[in-house]
Amino acid sequence: MPYTHYPKLEQNVIFAWVFPQPPDKPNFLTHPRFTMINRMSEPLPPGGSVCGYHSAQNFTRFLGTIACDQKLEMTFSFSNDEVAKDGHWVTDEGMPALNYDGEALKVSYDPTKQSATGKFVVTIYGRWLRVEIKNVGDKAAQIMRMYVRGSVF
Repeated sequence: MPYTHYPKLEQNVIFAWVFPQPPDKPNFLTHPRFTMINRMSEPLPPGGSVCGYHSAQNFTRFLGTIACDQKLEMTFSFSNDEVAKDGHWVTDEGMPALNYDGEALKVSYDPTKQSATGKFVVTIYGRWLRVEIKNVGDKAAQIMRMYVRGSVF
């Protein structure tokens, strides 16, 4: 019988943008502390954006949820580049410079319509994933929770 009431023993959180940050505490078993994977340290200003890059090869889809006190635009794009622009193999440092031509999903999040816009599922269309979140509201985002998880099923 699976232990469905226990925290997941596999790490499938690809990105987490959470503000305000929760207190830094030890995590369950071998998982990293949440402060190590959280990409938000300050409010996202109006017109500001954040990006995350990751290899998409280990997954068949990405899914998650978002909650925020401002309107957001999220874009999930993929690159199929095998080498960087300089001809070398892609490294962590080179991922932002790849060609993200495959736009898989664009989500317009509205906090007044969260049930319709607060979730997403994205099928992979390439080797590398870029997730961009842009604040299209008129104030800095004081509350933000976005999680992107990778799945193979």
